[in-house]
Amino acid sequence: MYVKNNKMGHKVDIAIRASLILLVVAYLIIGFPSYEPLPKITSKADAFFLNTIGVHTIHEGRFLVVSFPGVNRIYELSSECCGLILFAMFVIAVFLVPKYSYKHRCIALLFLPLIFFGNIFRIALGIFIGYHFSADSSVFFHDTFGQMFIFIWVIACFLIWLKITKNFPSEEKVVMKL
Repeated sequence: MYVKNNKMGHKVDIAIRASLILLVVAYLIIGFPSYEPLPKITSKADAFFLNTIGVHTIHEGRFLVVSFPGVNRIYELSSECCGLILFAMFVIAVFLVPKYSYKHRCIALLFLPLIFFGNIFRIALGIFIGYHFSADSSVFFHDTFGQMFIFIWVIACFLIWLKITKNFPSEEKVVMKL
């Protein structure tokens, strides 16, 4: 919808994009500190995934109770662990840049479930590592490789979206005239 010569269309475009960004920021402010229902949804999805791969897990609200060999461990899924910041960064990045069409922006929103499932995999992988090695290794994975994994996952989703919509910046060959 970005049209350089149409001032009214440009103002409407800015108003729509700003409104959507403000909605995301308002949710971050108003939803603080619980950000419901995202932690519960993530907990439920992780419990389902972990039970599917053979790790007995029960979800209770934002908590996961995992039956480790000989002991039960409780994991709390905070709003950060649920990917809230990642979702917000992705949506803001998509709606901040002015030259994308609304069709392309809607395609970007289809990547939110992919980011969600990537985060489910990250959490489950951390618990799986803890299940097979130790709780300390689970914490280590969460604090290091898990964080890197999910940020790389979101960046990859963003780049794939740019490629699919043909919005990926391309280098133009510059011919220097002497």
